[in-house]
Amino acid sequence: MYSWLIIDGYNIIHKWPDLVKAKLKNIEFAREKFNTIIQKYSDFKGIKITIVYDGQGKERSNTKDNPEIVFSKSTETADSIIEYLVQNHDNPKEILVATDDNVQRSFIITAGAWYISAADFESEVNSVLGDMRKRLS
Repeated sequence: MYSWLIIDGYNIIHKWPDLVKAKLKNIEFAREKFNTIIQKYSDFKGIKITIVYDGQGKERSNTKDNPEIVFSKSTETADSIIEYLVQNHDNPKEILVATDDNVQRSFIITAGAWYISAADFESEVNSVLGDMRKRLS
């Protein structure tokens, strides 16, 4: 069982149909919509979640909330941050990474962590949010 979910943010945004549509408006709108979805998911699941995005700035920025949102600095990528987080964790078997990036998947498996595809993650999130709505009604 995993206790930390790391999400390759833009990789997922480019794969989920609702977010692809939102991205047509602009990427910031899609990102905020995704962050809101994951906030609800996080509240229900009660696990640590980090969303990593490729950033455009000179410095890395991140929130300390759950989900934690990290933007890479201009000299790094979201992938390199994800790899660092997995590789430097005491027990990578506690980490699940949501991505469709094949290179990332190979690294994640080699490091001993788990991955979930964008489609499977979307199904998981929709299922959890559906359960949450049922419990609240």
